Amino acid sequence: MEDVWIMDSGCSRHMTGHRKWFSSLNPASTKEYITFGDNGQGKVMGVGSVSLTSKLSLREVAFVRNLGFNLVSVSQLLDEGFEVLFKKGACCVFDAEETLVCSLVPFGQVFRVDLTSVSGPARCLVASPSADIWKWHRRLGHLSFDLLVRAEKDLVCHPCRHGKMVAASHIPVSQVMTSYPGELLHMDTVGPARVASVSGKWYVLVVVDDFSQFLWVFFMEFKDGAFGFVRDLVLRLRNESHKAMRAIRSDNGGEFRNSRFENFCRDLGLEHQFFSPYTPPQNGVVERKNRTLVEMARTMLDEHRTPRRFWAEAVNTACYIANRIFLRAFLGKISYELRFGRQPSVKHLRAFGCRCFVLKKAGHLDKFESRCLDGIFLGYASNSRAFRVWILEAKQVVETCEVSFDETMPCTTPAFKLSGDDEEGTHIFEDEEGVVNDGDAGATAPPQLPPPLATSSDDEGGPPHPRLPPHSPDGKLKREAGPAEDAGR
Repeated sequence: MEDVWIMDSGCSRHMTGHRKWFSSLNPASTKEYITFGDNGQGKVMGVGSVSLTSKLSLREVAFVRNLGFNLVSVSQLLDEGFEVLFKKGACCVFDAEETLVCSLVPFGQVFRVDLTSVSGPARCLVASPSADIWKWHRRLGHLSFDLLVRAEKDLVCHPCRHGKMVAASHIPVSQVMTSYPGELLHMDTVGPARVASVSGKWYVLVVVDDFSQFLWVFFMEFKDGAFGFVRDLVLRLRNESHKAMRAIRSDNGGEFRNSRFENFCRDLGLEHQFFSPYTPPQNGVVERKNRTLVEMARTMLDEHRTPRRFWAEAVNTACYIANRIFLRAFLGKISYELRFGRQPSVKHLRAFGCRCFVLKKAGHLDKFESRCLDGIFLGYASNSRAFRVWILEAKQVVETCEVSFDETMPCTTPAFKLSGDDEEGTHIFEDEEGVVNDGDAGATAPPQLPPPLATSSDDEGGPPHPRLPPHSPDGKLKREAGPAEDAGR
């Protein structure tokens, strides 16, 4: 334990039994002994200073013979003008100016600063961002640094500042109201989008399982498509579990309050719960998830200035990530684990919108011909372990495992310029002036491409609607475009 410092609220002063930590050490002027928890004693050999981080130096640290731990005294920190804040899963130390100077991570029933990887002057493991921290911050949909590593508050990611303009605080529920996954489903529609997705969709249906908070997203050309997706999801969940679904909950929108939903719920014995009009807080579960998904999607699009017509791919990827990283309050488990009974892997995650290279499939290539195609990473396949990639030259989405990634940061030149499809950052669902030209998204792929995606799950369920794009609220027509994105997770 010599490389670990532990925060101790019952310790009267800072102390350590390891000489190597001291930047300065003076012999003890008087005989002093420290009493240990087992009533044993250790002699204070000296007193000195220890630098844990560039912002946190411990003064009057006792060098105690036979002490096996390095202890930081809460009371001594308070006497020196620091503020120590304990909360679930974190311990934070602030200076007199309320600046975070150190974060500690849980270690059993205590909090510790792990310094095993530090050489030279000691510093807090999470005091500064590393290349890996930035990489995982981006791979996890720009998850906040505080949640990722309990890092310093002043770490700044520019796409986050553009994508998350307002930090919302939500009052947590006091208990979980359901007993098992699939007992109650919350649902809501978001849209219309400011520009059609690559498969011509304008709306997204968000469904949340109350118990696990597991998410599904489905993309629709019209709101009335919600029933088909809800019906298929409910029937699938009933087949997956022997436990009965009790109810679904939605607003009073016409896409939910209609005879099709009424007959379906009656036939299956489901209760269809509605919340009052114009009172989103009554359906706060799905409203909060809507905000999370849109913020993550907007931020991922902004990082590489990905055209807004890829908003559905970004929302789909945000849903995929959220199911694998967010803990369910009061249950202490990730949504994916609560639904499937096992922890998910995140080793395969990559930064949305990064450059990637797809292996060509042609049988005969010239010896000096390039072996790969330039692409943009757009997320993960729904029914396989493949990645979804937008091929710049062909302007279409493929799913493939034979891909390598370039996640270097920052990306100063928008890669979509290679296909004449560059776009400045705009909002996804806000009604703004101007319509983005989707470009030629239906071009034929060269023979070297992996097999193209003829359809996707959001195109199933009947003949396609006439290719007449719906009107937006401001009365302007908007265009459809190209290959389809995934429908749900």
